[in-house]
Amino acid sequence: MSDVTHGTDHVGTGCPTCDAAGGRLAASGPRLATVKLQARGEDFRIVQLRGQLLVCAQQHGSCCCGWDDKGRMPFDPQALWGDEWERRKIRNRLHLTFTGCLGPCAVGNNALLVLHGRSIWLKDLNQPDLASVVYDWIESMLAAGRILPPPERLKDHVYERFLPPPDHAYEPLVSMAEAFGDGLDRLDPVCLMEVDLRTARHTAEYAGRIIAFCAPSCRKQFLADPSAYLNA
Repeated sequence: MSDVTHGTDHVGTGCPTCDAAGGRLAASGPRLATVKLQARGEDFRIVQLRGQLLVCAQQHGSCCCGWDDKGRMPFDPQALWGDEWERRKIRNRLHLTFTGCLGPCAVGNNALLVLHGRSIWLKDLNQPDLASVVYDWIESMLAAGRILPPPERLKDHVYERFLPPPDHAYEPLVSMAEAFGDGLDRLDPVCLMEVDLRTARHTAEYAGRIIAFCAPSCRKQFLADPSAYLNA
């Protein structure tokens, strides 16, 4: 299954992507970056992200977060955090994880944001609208490429749990293999799973290349807004 979307044949149609780029993929941001890792004797491509958000949730083994009988706001993690994460299409920049106890139980509901190499702790997330405020802050920092002060609504919910790191430059713990091209080789840009183009059942042509998908739902999401999934 394959559809032709943006490309040289699309120039002159009024498409802002193709008319501005002459049929080439518009470079609206840095492309996906991957590293080559080995596990169980096989090679894999893993997407490098800007950060990760970990949300403590009752359904995933927390001892306090989400427990109404312990004075915390009960919530469905997928409905409150997961659906918003998907809607904002930031999977290729920020991973979302639902987890058990993060530690500081007395101030739950808790979340931990790791972004741009910085750990940011969030406490007392006991109003449902705070999830959107957190995501707004995250997106502003992704756009700025640096850590920004918390917005007024979050100032009482952000704190430093970890001691400051030693005062020296960042040093990688291990050497990493070279990144693979623009990150799209053998990679579903929506769910970030590895897909073999030779055997993929779901593909689409975009900007002169064939992109493979693991499922029709990923292909559909990509075609609806390709640039949201191609920029890191």
